Formats: sequence, C-alpha cells, structure tokens
Amino acid sequence: MGTTVTTNLALIKPDTSESIKEDLPTFDGWAAQNADNMDKIDSLFRSESSGTYTLTWGATTTPPTLGAGGFTEGKYIRLFPRMVVVFFRIFMGGVGAANGSGNYTLNLPPVAIDSSFSDFSDTLPIGKMIFQDNNAVLTSSIFTLVYHPVSGLLRARAAEGGTWASGYPIAPQQNDRYSGYFMYPTAAV
Repeated sequence: MGTTVTTNLALIKPDTSESIKEDLPTFDGWAAQNADNMDKIDSLFRSESSGTYTLTWGATTTPPTLGAGGFTEGKYIRLFPRMVVVFFRIFMGGVGAANGSGNYTLNLPPVAIDSSFSDFSDTLPIGKMIFQDNNAVLTSSIFTLVYHPVSGLLRARAAEGGTWASGYPIAPQQNDRYSGYFMYPTAAV
C-alpha cells in the first residue's frame, strides 16, 4: 500500500490505485486509518498536561513584597511528551510594595527539569523576560532567564550585563511589571 503525504503532517491521501472505501474485515477504510495516524502523530507532539502554578518571586536575602493589588501568575503547558513551556507575570502593586534585597529568583512549575541539566556548572539560558517601568519608559529593559542548577531556580541577566537584583538594573517600584516565558525539557513523560 503506497501513500502520498500532504503538507499537513497529520493527513495522508491514498494513491490513485488505492481504494478509500472500507473492505471489512481486512481494511477499515481510509478515514479510519487516517484517524488512527492523526492520533499517533498528535500523541508525539502534544501532551494534555497544562495548568497554573504558584510563581514565587524570591531573593537571595529578603524576598520582595507585593503591594496592594500586586500579584504573580504562572502558567505552563507540556508540548511533546518532554517539553514544558511557561508564561509568567509579576505586578508590583501599589502601597506596601517593597524591593527586598539580594539577587532575585523565580521558581519552576511542578514539572521537574531534566536531571542532565545538573551537569552544567553555572547557568543555562532558557527564556526571556521584559520589565516595564511604570515611571519611565527609558528604564524598561529585557532580561535573559537562566536556570541555576545548584539552586534549581531561575535568575535573570540584564541586557547590559549583571544579575537581576533588588537595585539592579534599577529598583522596582509601585506598579512596575515583569512578564516572560521560558521552556525546558523534562525527564518525566
């Protein structure tokens, strides 16, 4: 039996010499065969596991405090059986917001990162983050998110160099925002 592959990965079409009608008990028909093929391909490229998680914005010394109306949000989806893609947001909020002190960190969702990443001696870039300064557009910035294998947490590197911290590249203030994404492989299928 020959097939012609279409541009859509999930679909096949029969050659002109093949029948598309079912011929029971040996052939369920092209539609049934195509559905089986699509299910198999989908299982390779998609996982049904997705959800939200409690994003923890921490620091090496004193964690920051979100002010009135402030929040953190983390969402993730598993693509393929072993890839996790994460989106997050941090809003400083208003009255009561405090920077904390030390280098800032972010946690991963509850899907373990592949253990082979512990072989890296320092950090590994896995995503990007933007900072929107509510007071001045010129001090808004872009960060590279890096996985720190020793702590199992994410850190950020500012575009101009250096590690994201309570006062670097600038101290976050009321109503400032961070958002970003990262992705990583997991050993858990």
